[in-house]
Formats: sequence, structure tokens, C-alpha cells
Amino acid sequence: MSTFRTARLAAVVAVALAALAGCGESSTHAASSGGDGAPSLTLPALRTKLASISLDECATRPAEQIYPDCARFVREVQNVVPAARAEAREVASPQALTKAADAVDGAVNRFTQDQCIPVGAPPGPASACGPDLASMQEALRALVAAVGR
Repeated sequence: MSTFRTARLAAVVAVALAALAGCGESSTHAASSGGDGAPSLTLPALRTKLASISLDECATRPAEQIYPDCARFVREVQNVVPAARAEAREVASPQALTKAADAVDGAVNRFTQDQCIPVGAPPGPASACGPDLASMQEALRALVAAVGR
């Protein structure tokens, strides 16, 4: 990624993280609840986070070319799913959001099972990992659409 693009993405992510500050537990688990039982991650903050993730090269470049460089992207995508599920009642089509979240989870699981980014080893084959990442890209686009802008 170019220095400018990395800096721009970092700035967008920083804004999203600032919006998420005070959410309680990290987003690697189910979204935490506020004192009244409502999810503390708001729909606008979720939209901001999804918009920043969608700008990543791993979301926009050809999957079979970029997948070895996408470990952080995959974690970000995986981490946003619980927050999206927590906001399902707030969107126009909760069913579409749930379907997209399920598709993201499935794509992340396949990407992991195919050892596309193993630690300390070469990445998995493009013949498996390219389609896995392409599926994740498509599922992420569906999730963004389901959450709305």
C-alpha cells in the first residue's frame, strides 16, 4: 500500500475507533451492552467502521493477487460481524444483515481453514485462497449494503 493510502486508511480507522471508544469489550466478541441493555455500538459508528474497512486494498483489489497481504483485513472483517449482528434490529432488512453476516463468517472460516495466511509459513494456494477472499469481499459488500450508509 502506498504511504499516502496507508496514512489515509489509518486516519479513517482512527476516526472509526474514536467513535467506538467506550464500547466496553473489544469487538472480537459480541457487542457489549450499555447500562439499559442496548448495544453500545451505534449504527452510525458501525457504518463508519464498515466504510473504512471497505476502502482497504484487500476489499478492492483482485483477491487472488492480494490475499497473502490481508491478515489484518480479515481480522477487521471478522471483528465487525458481532457489532453488525447487534444492530440488526436497527436496519431496514434484518434478514439481509443476518444473511450477509453469516456469509462473512463462512468466508472467514474458509480462508482460515485453507491456511491462507498461516503464521511463519507460506500462504495457502491462490486456487483456494483467491476464491475465499473473493467470497469475503462479496459478503462484506452485502453487509455494507444491509447496514446502509
